[in-house]
Amino acid sequence: MSPPSDVAPSALSLDVAQAIPPSGSEMSVLVANPQQQSLAVATSAVPAIPPGGGLLALEGAGLCGSDVEKILSGRAQEHTVLGHEVVGRLVALAPDAPALPFEIGQRLVVAHHIPCGRCHYCFNQNQSMCRQFKASNFQPGGFSQWIALSAEHLQYTAFPIPDEIPNTLAVHVEPLACVLRGIRRGGTTAPDSVAVVGLGYIGLLAAQCYQRQGTWVLGLDVQPERCALAQTHGWVQASHHPADPSLASTLKDHTATGGVDVVYLTVINPASLATALSCVRDGGTIVQMAGPLPDPLPDAPEEKMSAVAATAPCGVDLATLYYREITWIPSYSPALTDLQTAARLIFQQHLLLTPLITHGVPWSQADQAVALYRSGQAIKVYLDLRRPS
Repeated sequence: MSPPSDVAPSALSLDVAQAIPPSGSEMSVLVANPQQQSLAVATSAVPAIPPGGGLLALEGAGLCGSDVEKILSGRAQEHTVLGHEVVGRLVALAPDAPALPFEIGQRLVVAHHIPCGRCHYCFNQNQSMCRQFKASNFQPGGFSQWIALSAEHLQYTAFPIPDEIPNTLAVHVEPLACVLRGIRRGGTTAPDSVAVVGLGYIGLLAAQCYQRQGTWVLGLDVQPERCALAQTHGWVQASHHPADPSLASTLKDHTATGGVDVVYLTVINPASLATALSCVRDGGTIVQMAGPLPDPLPDAPEEKMSAVAATAPCGVDLATLYYREITWIPSYSPALTDLQTAARLIFQQHLLLTPLITHGVPWSQADQAVALYRSGQAIKVYLDLRRPS
Protein backbone atom coordinates (compact mmCIF):
# COMPACT_ATOMS: atom_id res chain seq x y z
CA MET A 1 0.00 0.00 0.00
CA SER A 2 1.53 3.28 -1.12
CA PRO A 3 1.14 6.94 -0.14
CA PRO A 4 -2.04 8.49 -1.55
CA SER A 5 -2.14 10.07 -4.96
CA ASP A 6 -4.25 13.18 -5.27
CA VAL A 7 -6.09 14.40 -8.35
CA ALA A 8 -5.28 18.03 -9.09
CA PRO A 9 -8.37 20.13 -8.38
CA SER A 10 -8.35 21.55 -11.90
CA ALA A 11 -8.56 18.01 -13.29
CA LEU A 12 -11.67 17.13 -11.31
CA SER A 13 -14.98 17.41 -13.08
CA LEU A 14 -18.18 17.47 -11.09
CA ASP A 15 -21.71 17.86 -12.33
CA VAL A 16 -23.07 19.36 -9.13
CA ALA A 17 -26.68 18.77 -10.07
CA GLN A 18 -25.99 15.04 -10.60
CA ALA A 19 -23.97 14.85 -7.40
CA ILE A 20 -26.93 15.58 -5.13
CA PRO A 21 -28.52 12.33 -3.95
CA PRO A 22 -32.15 12.21 -2.84
CA SER A 23 -32.44 12.55 0.92
CA GLY A 24 -32.99 9.15 2.51
CA SER A 25 -31.51 7.17 -0.39
CA GLU A 26 -28.66 4.78 0.35
CA MET A 27 -25.00 5.74 0.44
CA SER A 28 -21.79 3.96 1.36
CA VAL A 29 -20.22 4.54 4.78
CA LEU A 30 -17.39 3.05 6.80
CA VAL A 31 -18.53 1.82 10.20
CA ALA A 32 -16.74 0.70 13.33
CA ASN A 33 -16.31 -3.05 13.63
CA PRO A 34 -15.07 -3.52 17.23
CA GLN A 35 -15.13 -7.32 17.07
CA GLN A 36 -12.71 -7.32 14.13
CA GLN A 37 -10.98 -4.15 15.41
CA SER A 38 -11.37 -2.53 12.00
CA LEU A 39 -13.58 -0.49 9.71
CA ALA A 40 -16.17 -2.11 7.48
CA VAL A 41 -18.09 -0.89 4.42
CA ALA A 42 -21.83 -0.55 5.05
CA THR A 43 -24.78 1.50 3.86
CA SER A 44 -26.69 4.32 5.49
CA ALA A 45 -29.33 6.84 4.53
CA VAL A 46 -28.17 10.06 2.89
CA PRO A 47 -28.69 12.76 5.53
CA ALA A 48 -31.21 15.53 5.06
CA ILE A 49 -29.87 19.06 4.74
CA PRO A 50 -30.57 20.87 8.02
CA PRO A 51 -32.05 24.39 8.12
CA GLY A 52 -29.44 26.86 6.96
CA GLY A 53 -27.00 24.04 6.27
CA GLY A 54 -25.50 22.20 3.36
CA LEU A 55 -24.48 18.85 1.92
CA LEU A 56 -20.84 17.91 1.41
CA ALA A 57 -19.76 15.19 -1.03
CA LEU A 58 -16.71 13.76 0.71
CA GLU A 59 -13.50 13.16 -1.20
CA GLY A 60 -11.19 12.08 1.61
CA ALA A 61 -10.70 11.77 5.35
CA GLY A 62 -7.84 11.21 7.76
CA LEU A 63 -7.95 8.35 10.23
CA CYS A 64 -7.42 9.94 13.65
CA GLY A 65 -5.86 8.21 16.63
CA SER A 66 -9.08 8.89 18.51
CA ASP A 67 -11.00 6.90 15.87
CA VAL A 68 -8.62 3.99 16.39
CA GLU A 69 -8.91 4.24 20.18
CA LYS A 70 -12.71 4.17 20.01
CA ILE A 71 -12.65 1.05 17.83
CA LEU A 72 -10.04 -0.84 19.86
CA SER A 73 -11.53 0.04 23.25
CA GLY A 74 -15.09 -0.71 22.20
CA ARG A 75 -16.22 2.86 22.97
CA ALA A 76 -17.52 3.03 19.41
CA GLN A 77 -20.47 0.72 19.14
CA GLU A 78 -20.81 -1.53 16.13
CA HIS A 79 -21.97 0.31 12.98
CA THR A 80 -20.98 3.73 14.36
CA VAL A 81 -19.83 6.07 11.58
CA LEU A 82 -16.66 7.73 12.83
CA GLY A 83 -14.40 10.25 11.08
CA HIS A 84 -13.95 14.00 11.52
CA GLU A 85 -10.85 15.02 9.51
CA VAL A 86 -12.67 15.57 6.23
CA VAL A 87 -12.36 17.25 2.86
CA GLY A 88 -15.10 17.36 0.26
CA ARG A 89 -17.08 19.39 -2.21
CA LEU A 90 -20.15 21.45 -1.35
CA VAL A 91 -22.99 20.16 -3.52
CA ALA A 92 -26.10 21.76 -2.00
CA LEU A 93 -27.22 24.53 0.34
CA ALA A 94 -30.49 25.05 2.16
CA PRO A 95 -32.56 27.97 0.82
CA ASP A 96 -32.04 29.81 4.11
CA ALA A 97 -28.26 29.25 4.27
CA PRO A 98 -26.35 32.32 5.53
CA ALA A 99 -24.10 34.41 3.30
CA LEU A 100 -20.83 32.48 2.92
CA PRO A 101 -17.33 33.12 1.51
CA PHE A 102 -17.70 30.09 -0.78
CA GLU A 103 -20.28 28.62 -3.12
CA ILE A 104 -21.68 25.34 -4.35
CA GLY A 105 -19.03 23.36 -6.20
CA GLN A 106 -16.08 24.49 -4.08
CA ARG A 107 -13.93 22.14 -2.06
CA LEU A 108 -14.05 22.61 1.71
CA VAL A 109 -12.20 21.32 4.73
CA VAL A 110 -14.53 21.26 7.73
CA ALA A 111 -14.05 20.65 11.46
CA HIS A 112 -16.76 18.82 13.34
CA HIS A 113 -17.14 20.60 16.73
CA ILE A 114 -18.59 24.10 17.14
CA PRO A 115 -18.55 26.06 20.42
CA CYS A 116 -21.52 28.26 21.25
CA GLY A 117 -19.40 31.33 22.04
CA ARG A 118 -21.82 32.39 24.79
CA CYS A 119 -21.32 30.08 27.77
CA HIS A 120 -19.02 30.30 30.78
CA TYR A 121 -16.57 27.87 29.18
CA CYS A 122 -16.31 29.89 25.97
CA PHE A 123 -15.88 33.18 27.87
CA ASN A 124 -13.01 31.60 29.81
CA GLN A 125 -11.14 30.25 26.78
CA ASN A 126 -12.30 26.68 27.41
CA GLN A 127 -14.17 26.28 24.12
CA SER A 128 -13.48 22.55 23.96
CA MET A 129 -15.41 22.15 27.25
CA CYS A 130 -18.47 23.95 25.86
CA ARG A 131 -21.49 21.65 25.97
CA GLN A 132 -22.51 22.58 22.44
CA PHE A 133 -18.95 21.90 21.28
CA LYS A 134 -19.10 18.37 22.67
CA ALA A 135 -22.58 17.70 21.28
CA SER A 136 -22.01 19.01 17.75
CA ASN A 137 -20.81 16.77 14.93
CA PHE A 138 -21.28 15.82 11.31
CA GLN A 139 -24.23 13.68 10.29
CA PRO A 140 -23.82 10.76 10.10
CA GLY A 141 -19.99 10.90 10.44
CA GLY A 142 -16.95 11.70 8.34
CA PHE A 143 -16.37 8.25 6.84
CA SER A 144 -19.28 8.65 4.42
CA GLN A 145 -20.10 9.53 0.85
CA TRP A 146 -22.06 12.59 2.02
CA ILE A 147 -22.38 14.48 5.27
CA ALA A 148 -24.85 17.13 6.37
CA LEU A 149 -23.37 20.38 7.63
CA SER A 150 -25.23 22.70 9.95
CA ALA A 151 -25.44 26.44 9.41
CA GLU A 152 -22.89 26.82 12.22
CA HIS A 153 -20.48 24.44 10.50
CA LEU A 154 -20.70 26.50 7.33
CA GLN A 155 -20.20 29.78 9.18
CA TYR A 156 -17.44 28.87 11.62
CA THR A 157 -15.55 25.66 10.83
CA ALA A 158 -15.66 25.36 7.01
CA PHE A 159 -12.72 26.68 5.00
CA PRO A 160 -12.61 26.90 1.19
CA ILE A 161 -9.55 25.09 -0.16
CA PRO A 162 -7.37 27.02 -2.63
CA ASP A 163 -7.07 25.39 -6.05
CA GLU A 164 -3.35 24.72 -5.63
CA ILE A 165 -3.82 22.79 -2.35
CA PRO A 166 -4.60 19.07 -2.79
CA ASN A 167 -6.97 17.25 -0.48
CA THR A 168 -4.08 15.38 1.14
CA LEU A 169 -2.74 18.68 2.47
CA ALA A 170 -6.06 20.30 3.38
CA VAL A 171 -7.08 17.27 5.46
CA HIS A 172 -4.47 18.22 8.09
CA VAL A 173 -6.35 21.36 9.22
CA GLU A 174 -8.24 19.92 12.20
CA PRO A 175 -5.40 17.81 13.66
CA LEU A 176 -2.92 20.65 13.16
CA ALA A 177 -5.33 22.92 15.04
CA CYS A 178 -5.28 20.41 17.93
CA VAL A 179 -1.48 20.59 17.95
CA LEU A 180 -1.48 24.39 17.87
CA ARG A 181 -3.85 24.63 20.81
CA GLY A 182 -1.63 22.32 22.83
CA ILE A 183 1.32 24.56 22.04
CA ARG A 184 -0.69 27.64 23.07
CA ARG A 185 -1.81 26.05 26.31
CA GLY A 186 1.78 25.11 27.08
CA GLY A 187 2.85 28.76 27.11
CA THR A 188 2.26 31.99 25.22
CA THR A 189 5.93 32.59 24.39
CA ALA A 190 8.27 30.30 22.50
CA PRO A 191 10.14 28.06 24.97
CA ASP A 192 13.91 27.67 24.67
CA SER A 193 13.66 23.88 24.59
CA VAL A 194 11.00 21.22 24.04
CA ALA A 195 11.00 17.43 24.17
CA VAL A 196 8.37 15.74 22.02
CA VAL A 197 7.64 12.31 23.48
CA GLY A 198 6.30 10.07 20.74
CA LEU A 199 7.10 10.96 17.11
CA GLY A 200 3.88 9.72 15.61
CA TYR A 201 1.65 11.98 13.55
CA ILE A 202 0.82 14.48 16.30
CA GLY A 203 4.37 14.48 17.61
CA LEU A 204 5.87 15.16 14.19
CA LEU A 205 3.42 18.01 13.59
CA ALA A 206 4.28 19.50 16.98
CA ALA A 207 8.03 19.17 16.42
CA GLN A 208 7.72 21.04 13.13
CA CYS A 209 5.62 23.81 14.69
CA TYR A 210 8.05 24.29 17.59
CA GLN A 211 11.00 24.27 15.19
CA ARG A 212 9.38 27.10 13.21
CA GLN A 213 9.37 29.18 16.41
CA GLY A 214 13.13 28.78 16.79
CA THR A 215 12.85 26.37 19.71
CA TRP A 216 15.46 23.65 20.26
CA VAL A 217 13.49 20.40 19.82
CA LEU A 218 14.37 16.97 21.15
CA GLY A 219 12.46 14.02 19.67
CA LEU A 220 11.92 10.79 21.61
CA ASP A 221 10.57 7.60 20.09
CA VAL A 222 11.29 3.87 20.25
CA GLN A 223 11.16 3.59 16.46
CA PRO A 224 14.47 4.73 14.93
CA GLU A 225 12.83 5.42 11.57
CA ARG A 226 10.56 8.02 13.18
CA CYS A 227 13.57 9.71 14.76
CA ALA A 228 15.40 9.62 11.43
CA LEU A 229 12.45 11.18 9.61
CA ALA A 230 12.25 14.05 12.09
CA GLN A 231 15.99 14.71 11.91
CA THR A 232 16.14 14.44 8.11
CA HIS A 233 13.62 17.26 7.76
CA GLY A 234 15.14 19.34 10.54
CA TRP A 235 12.06 19.14 12.74
CA VAL A 236 14.20 18.07 15.70
CA GLN A 237 17.76 19.02 16.55
CA ALA A 238 18.39 15.77 18.45
CA SER A 239 16.56 12.46 18.83
CA HIS A 240 16.87 9.43 21.08
CA HIS A 241 15.25 6.21 22.09
CA PRO A 242 13.80 7.06 25.54
CA ALA A 243 16.04 4.43 27.16
CA ASP A 244 19.22 5.69 25.50
CA PRO A 245 21.84 6.24 28.25
CA SER A 246 23.17 9.29 26.38
CA LEU A 247 19.83 11.13 26.66
CA ALA A 248 20.85 12.80 29.93
CA SER A 249 24.05 14.15 28.43
CA THR A 250 22.15 15.55 25.44
CA LEU A 251 19.83 17.40 27.80
CA LYS A 252 22.78 18.67 29.82
CA ASP A 253 24.60 19.88 26.69
CA HIS A 254 21.62 21.68 25.12
CA THR A 255 19.66 23.13 28.04
CA ALA A 256 20.56 25.50 30.85
CA THR A 257 19.19 23.23 33.57
CA GLY A 258 19.57 19.69 32.29
CA GLY A 259 15.87 19.59 31.44
CA VAL A 260 13.58 21.07 28.82
CA ASP A 261 11.12 23.88 29.40
CA VAL A 262 8.21 21.94 27.88
CA VAL A 263 7.50 18.26 27.30
CA TYR A 264 4.90 17.68 24.58
CA LEU A 265 3.50 14.26 25.51
CA THR A 266 1.68 12.50 22.66
CA VAL A 267 1.35 8.99 24.08
CA ILE A 268 0.34 7.93 27.58
CA ASN A 269 1.75 4.83 29.26
CA PRO A 270 3.92 4.28 32.34
CA ALA A 271 7.14 4.43 30.30
CA SER A 272 6.24 7.65 28.50
CA LEU A 273 5.19 9.34 31.75
CA ALA A 274 8.50 8.42 33.35
CA THR A 275 10.31 9.78 30.30
CA ALA A 276 8.39 13.05 30.46
CA LEU A 277 9.16 13.57 34.14
CA SER A 278 12.84 12.77 33.64
CA CYS A 279 13.19 15.25 30.76
CA VAL A 280 11.27 18.28 32.04
CA ARG A 281 13.13 20.82 34.17
CA ASP A 282 12.02 21.85 37.63
CA GLY A 283 9.32 24.47 37.15
CA GLY A 284 8.68 23.24 33.60
CA THR A 285 5.50 22.24 31.80
CA ILE A 286 4.14 18.94 30.49
CA VAL A 287 1.48 19.24 27.79
CA GLN A 288 -0.63 16.08 27.61
CA MET A 289 -1.99 15.46 24.10
CA ALA A 290 -3.49 11.99 24.55
CA GLY A 291 -5.31 9.83 27.05
CA PRO A 292 -4.50 6.28 28.18
CA LEU A 293 -6.13 3.34 26.49
CA PRO A 294 -7.84 0.50 28.38
CA ASP A 295 -5.63 -2.33 29.55
CA PRO A 296 -5.08 -4.72 27.97
CA LEU A 297 -5.25 -4.16 24.23
CA PRO A 298 -5.00 -7.63 22.65
CA ASP A 299 -1.81 -8.08 20.63
CA ALA A 300 -0.83 -4.42 21.09
CA PRO A 301 2.86 -3.95 20.18
CA GLU A 302 4.18 -2.75 23.54
CA GLU A 303 7.55 -1.79 22.10
CA LYS A 304 6.02 0.80 19.79
CA MET A 305 5.61 4.03 21.75
CA SER A 306 4.30 5.94 18.73
CA ALA A 307 1.72 3.27 17.94
CA VAL A 308 -1.47 2.84 19.92
CA ALA A 309 0.11 0.80 22.70
CA ALA A 310 -0.66 2.62 25.93
CA THR A 311 -1.65 0.73 29.04
CA ALA A 312 -3.53 1.80 32.13
CA PRO A 313 -3.47 2.67 34.94
CA CYS A 314 -0.92 5.46 34.48
CA GLY A 315 -0.21 6.86 37.93
CA VAL A 316 1.62 10.15 38.43
CA ASP A 317 3.26 10.95 41.75
CA LEU A 318 1.61 14.17 42.88
CA ALA A 319 4.45 14.82 45.32
CA THR A 320 6.84 14.97 42.36
CA LEU A 321 4.66 17.53 40.61
CA TYR A 322 4.32 19.53 43.83
CA TYR A 323 7.92 19.70 44.96
CA ARG A 324 9.27 20.24 41.46
CA GLU A 325 6.49 22.73 40.62
CA ILE A 326 5.74 21.05 37.32
CA THR A 327 2.74 22.42 35.46
CA TRP A 328 0.64 19.65 33.88
CA ILE A 329 -1.66 20.84 31.08
CA PRO A 330 -3.99 18.52 29.14
CA SER A 331 -5.14 19.76 25.74
CA TYR A 332 -8.05 17.96 24.15
CA SER A 333 -9.33 19.74 21.05
CA PRO A 334 -8.92 23.05 19.17
CA ALA A 335 -10.61 26.40 19.52
CA LEU A 336 -11.85 28.32 16.50
CA THR A 337 -8.76 30.52 16.44
CA ASP A 338 -6.57 27.41 16.16
CA LEU A 339 -8.58 26.16 13.18
CA GLN A 340 -8.13 29.51 11.47
CA THR A 341 -4.39 29.51 12.12
CA ALA A 342 -4.03 25.92 10.93
CA ALA A 343 -5.89 26.66 7.70
CA ARG A 344 -3.69 29.68 7.04
CA LEU A 345 -0.45 27.77 7.67
CA ILE A 346 -1.50 24.96 5.36
CA PHE A 347 -2.99 27.06 2.59
CA GLN A 348 0.11 29.29 2.56
CA GLN A 349 2.26 26.14 2.56
CA HIS A 350 4.36 27.04 5.60
CA LEU A 351 4.62 23.41 6.75
CA LEU A 352 5.94 20.23 5.15
CA LEU A 353 3.07 17.78 5.44
CA THR A 354 3.47 15.39 2.51
CA PRO A 355 5.77 12.93 4.37
CA LEU A 356 3.22 12.48 7.14
CA ILE A 357 0.53 10.67 5.13
CA THR A 358 2.25 7.35 4.57
CA HIS A 359 -0.70 5.24 3.43
CA GLY A 360 -3.66 5.93 1.14
CA VAL A 361 -6.55 3.51 1.54
CA PRO A 362 -9.51 3.14 -0.87
CA TRP A 363 -12.93 1.92 0.16
CA SER A 364 -12.07 -1.65 -0.87
CA GLN A 365 -9.15 -1.80 1.59
CA ALA A 366 -10.67 0.17 4.46
CA ASP A 367 -10.55 -2.88 6.72
CA GLN A 368 -6.73 -2.57 6.73
CA ALA A 369 -6.62 1.05 7.91
CA VAL A 370 -6.77 0.43 11.66
CA ALA A 371 -4.18 -2.36 11.49
CA LEU A 372 -1.76 -0.10 9.62
CA TYR A 373 -2.06 2.56 12.28
CA ARG A 374 -1.98 0.23 15.23
CA SER A 375 1.06 -1.73 14.04
CA GLY A 376 3.13 1.44 13.82
CA GLN A 377 3.60 1.07 10.04
CA ALA A 378 1.55 4.17 9.26
CA ILE A 379 2.15 7.69 10.47
CA LYS A 380 -1.13 8.86 8.96
CA VAL A 381 -3.72 6.92 6.97
CA TYR A 382 -5.75 8.84 4.38
CA LEU A 383 -9.06 7.29 3.32
CA ASP A 384 -9.92 8.04 -0.30
CA LEU A 385 -13.70 8.47 -0.30
CA ARG A 386 -14.12 9.44 -3.96
CA ARG A 387 -14.83 5.98 -5.33
CA PRO A 388 -17.12 3.91 -3.10
CA SER A 389 -17.32 0.22 -3.77
